[in-house]
Amino acid sequence: MCPLYPLHILVLYCCLLFPILLATVHGAENLAGWKLNFSTPSIGAGEEKLREMTNQSFQVLCFDCVQTEDTSYTLELHNQDPNIAKLYNLQEGWEQDETGYLQVNITGYESDFQVELNVSGEFLGFSHVSAKVIAAKPHSADGSMDKQVEETYSESDLRLVVTRSKAKKTASKIFGYSVAFLISLAYINMGCALDLQVMKQVLLRPIGPAIGFISQFLFMPLVAFTLSFIFPPDMPEMRLGLFVTGCSPGGGASNIWTIMFNGNLDLSVTMTAVSTFSAFIMMPLWMFLLGEVIISNTEIVVPYSSIVKYGVLLIIPLTIGVLINRFLPRVSKFLVKILKPLALFLILFILVCGIWSQFFMIKLISWRIGLVGFGLPWLGFAFGCLFSKLCRRERKDIIAIAIETGVQNTGMAIFMLWFTLDHPAGDLAAVVPVAVATFTPLPLLFSLIYYRVRNKYCPANTKEEIDDITKDLTPDSIDEEKKRCQKLDCQLLKGDSNMNTQEAA
Repeated sequence: MCPLYPLHILVLYCCLLFPILLATVHGAENLAGWKLNFSTPSIGAGEEKLREMTNQSFQVLCFDCVQTEDTSYTLELHNQDPNIAKLYNLQEGWEQDETGYLQVNITGYESDFQVELNVSGEFLGFSHVSAKVIAAKPHSADGSMDKQVEETYSESDLRLVVTRSKAKKTASKIFGYSVAFLISLAYINMGCALDLQVMKQVLLRPIGPAIGFISQFLFMPLVAFTLSFIFPPDMPEMRLGLFVTGCSPGGGASNIWTIMFNGNLDLSVTMTAVSTFSAFIMMPLWMFLLGEVIISNTEIVVPYSSIVKYGVLLIIPLTIGVLINRFLPRVSKFLVKILKPLALFLILFILVCGIWSQFFMIKLISWRIGLVGFGLPWLGFAFGCLFSKLCRRERKDIIAIAIETGVQNTGMAIFMLWFTLDHPAGDLAAVVPVAVATFTPLPLLFSLIYYRVRNKYCPANTKEEIDDITKDLTPDSIDEEKKRCQKLDCQLLKGDSNMNTQEAA
């Protein structure tokens, strides 16, 4: 046994590491005076944006870069995300490879030199470019032995920020203005269909709006906060986008879907108005409570002006519709008749044109974003339905509350993220509400088709089916349902004797 056991193992390791230590010291002596850096710390982050399909130039600077004989020097650049930007120099024929590496032979350059390069924006996002010089010197004079490699790195990385192209920005504006115009028309028609007496009764006994408020501003933010942890820590924009979406009030599309499913329109519009104005308090409150947990070192500014704008856009068309119903009854009847076709057209327009104008965001939808985009609204539908059933609301109210809870005002969420975060962080965070807006209508549309086909070919024509539909009616609504059934010559709710009379007839 070795007398130095077990110290002989440590001695052997030191002997093996000694040549590496000598090479490191030698490399440090040769390259210690080199100062490698970029001509600018960032590109696209200031006033001069680096948009998609555009390019800018920059230089790699090297000072006191004294070269020695029999040594080859290579400048190596690495673009962290080659899908975001591309490095090249057409005059010299330099271009990064698929992994983002670009190598330039700088052997024979003067001690102070610069390398001119271009960067082009490929897709919105962030990237970093690192630089280093590799000095390779053969161990023997003829170069037959392995080369001794020395490296020196730049003092800091170059930050790249790529934002949307002007064409995409213009398409988004056109789509936004078109949707605003069509929604205004739909709300005029809704105003013609409103019953002010019913809305007055809803506000006098605000059980439905209270249920919707709890579902909208207590359940949905907590669910969004929980779901946000599906994203890794290096995706804070996505977490913030999901949380802002969960804190948003009910969307105007909820009123349209309520009409399509024959829900309580008066309750739906009342809940939308209540949640929109409640957002003045609830959104800042949730941002203060949990916003800093979601993303640190980010100052969140609540756009009160946008919330006021949405409230005005909701009230003005409804008021016009109410006035038409009061003073132009014939026009009002016509607008009520075309309400559902217009609502269906609006849904399809938003779905098709929204995908077209925001297709660049759909490219960013990963499986995580798709999962939360599908899960958030449908958890809202489920909770709103179950909670309103536990509160023994009637069928029309359950439909309105469930839809109002699940359909978020993604437009407000996107607006808030775009105007409170620097781009492209705002665009990346807005991917989540875009995903929510994309995944919400598709299952609803299929459910609507099933609902319509079932009612057409399999109507509720037995007492058991009628009882199943009306089992959630409250005592206050029984009389109204009986009157409605009498008008339809339906005597099923009056007992077996009336059933027999109807069958005999």
